[in-house]
Amino acid sequence: MNKSEFHLGSSKILEFIDSILVPAERFPQQVLLSLSQIFGYHRSIFWIADNQGNLFLPITLNVEDRLVQDYVSYYFQHDLLHPQNAIPQNPSRTALRINDVMPDQEYEQTIYYNQFMRTYGNYDEMGIYLKKEGVLVGTIGLARCKQEQRFTENDVRLVETLSRTIAHTLAIHTHADELHRERMLLAAHSHLPSIGIIIVEPPSHIRYVNPAAKDICAEWFFGKTYTNPVQAFIKQHVEKNAWVSSSSFSTPAATVLSPSQQAFTMYIQPSVSTPFCELRTLPYAVYLIPKGMHSVQEQQVQLPHLTRTERRVYELVQQGYTNQLIANELHISLNTVKRHLQNTYRKLGVSNRTELCYKLKTNG
Repeated sequence: MNKSEFHLGSSKILEFIDSILVPAERFPQQVLLSLSQIFGYHRSIFWIADNQGNLFLPITLNVEDRLVQDYVSYYFQHDLLHPQNAIPQNPSRTALRINDVMPDQEYEQTIYYNQFMRTYGNYDEMGIYLKKEGVLVGTIGLARCKQEQRFTENDVRLVETLSRTIAHTLAIHTHADELHRERMLLAAHSHLPSIGIIIVEPPSHIRYVNPAAKDICAEWFFGKTYTNPVQAFIKQHVEKNAWVSSSSFSTPAATVLSPSQQAFTMYIQPSVSTPFCELRTLPYAVYLIPKGMHSVQEQQVQLPHLTRTERRVYELVQQGYTNQLIANELHISLNTVKRHLQNTYRKLGVSNRTELCYKLKTNG
């Protein structure tokens, strides 16, 4: 590379970095647009990934929806560059081409090429593995048809350079998203003084405990030598239940009886399941409701005139889901989610998501 080419490449990289400084919800799409407009990678998919290499939330550019459906339903397992196939053999690499892992002649005999790639007019492929401190957080797939130039070593070096910035920014957005959901969870339930609330980060780190929960746990282990009654309660009553209860509070995890014979219904709300956070074991919430109070379930039953889908949207909002995550969870479009939310606002007499989050505490 001569001096002028070096300066041109550097200026394009700086242009790319500047172009992806956008809000989190626009970030994946903007990355793909910038890869196309600045570097000529016109056909691409941006995936969120976990540390097992599972891929979620595809964002596409110049890729048919049917291709994505075929890929996630079957052909991902035959993709030579899928993280689960490529990374174990190439743990230090952040970009790979098809011909880095298999000769062309052999590749052209595969199911993946003949039944999938060729069907959609693609031939060459390059995978970009977005890693933050060695942990996979996302993947970008680039494709070209047979008539286009193959991906070169220069392409590999370029996207390896870009991948560090993309991965770092994605990790920042992911962390901010986690904090936002946690704030929403606290805001939605912080004004329930009679209900004990404990937020636990697995395996047993206490992120938050309200005064009612402190009092309940202190009474539970009164006269015993536990230095942290809340921690002791989690270990004794919660950990065995934390991953099996319903995320929508449809049934209590358990009914527990304190030493003073006060009965509590215990609900466990699992952490919001998002592709960003599979490896992060996000916090879950424990609710201790004295017997005789309206339970969360009973309060939900009193929601007036909500359809089944509106009720499910309401539950997901309570758990801190964004509109996009609700759409993914329910397999509906973003516009449909917004329509259900507007209907729910109208029926419950609120005007926005914040008021909706507080509705739970006032419904009984």
